[in-house]
Amino acid sequence: MAVIVGVDGSSGAASSLRWARSLSTRREWPLRAVLAWGYLDQHHAGLPTFDPNYGDDDAAAALDAFVVEALGDDAAGVEKVAVCDLPARALLEQASDGDVLVVGARGLGGWKGLLLGSVSQHVLHHATVPVAVVREGESAERGHGRVVVGIDGSATSVGALEWAVAEAASRGAQLEVVHSWQMVIAGPSPYAVALDPQPFEDSARFILDDTIAKVDLGALASEPIRTVAAGSARSTLLDAAEQADLLVVGARGMGGFRGMLLGSVSHAVAQHAACPVVVTPAIS
Repeated sequence: MAVIVGVDGSSGAASSLRWARSLSTRREWPLRAVLAWGYLDQHHAGLPTFDPNYGDDDAAAALDAFVVEALGDDAAGVEKVAVCDLPARALLEQASDGDVLVVGARGLGGWKGLLLGSVSQHVLHHATVPVAVVREGESAERGHGRVVVGIDGSATSVGALEWAVAEAASRGAQLEVVHSWQMVIAGPSPYAVALDPQPFEDSARFILDDTIAKVDLGALASEPIRTVAAGSARSTLLDAAEQADLLVVGARGMGGFRGMLLGSVSHAVAQHAACPVVVTPAIS
């Protein structure tokens, strides 16, 4: 089991690397920094322009210098891998079962204002391991002492909850488990009628309690906060993330199409959450 972080020489990659170092230290997992270099990527990583003599040694030297600059004394023990490949493919090939992939929200190749770059999006859509998305400038510890996880009753959300429990325990943080529900409207417009909301809220509370009952909470310092909110899952989770150190969601829950690895909610929170986001893999 290892923490694998993609770097490209950008300040965003330095933030991701520091966040990954903190995770690996808390969980006592090895850390591996991966630099993918090639015709297009050397320019973005601050490497020399491609020529026939450029090779692995040059990329390895650039990667080593970047890790030392970003981590300082914490660079000791970091495994460094430089490969001539496309960044997303290199990261996915480095990950095995049980590993965690850490990517920056947007690297040097991203358009200004675009929150998720092509590499982070590709990794999120294709990874079979948890993926952490870290924004540029993010500190290793935000200081809120709270980990939030969104659940919907699916097997995937149980996996997300298990990951969130372990992470909250490693941080000594308060865990908040969030489930949302929405009002059902019956009948065509303009004769639509809102149904009694109480049964829907009761059902939502049952789903939340039932999901929590499936997970061992023994490592937590305190009972999790149970939040049931009326509204869309997207807006509920983004609001909760405002005062969180980490948001954890499953890649695809009850509403996902079969064969689709990343659902609309997980994609939205990875795009817009104020804190780092961990997306755990879909479970059929």
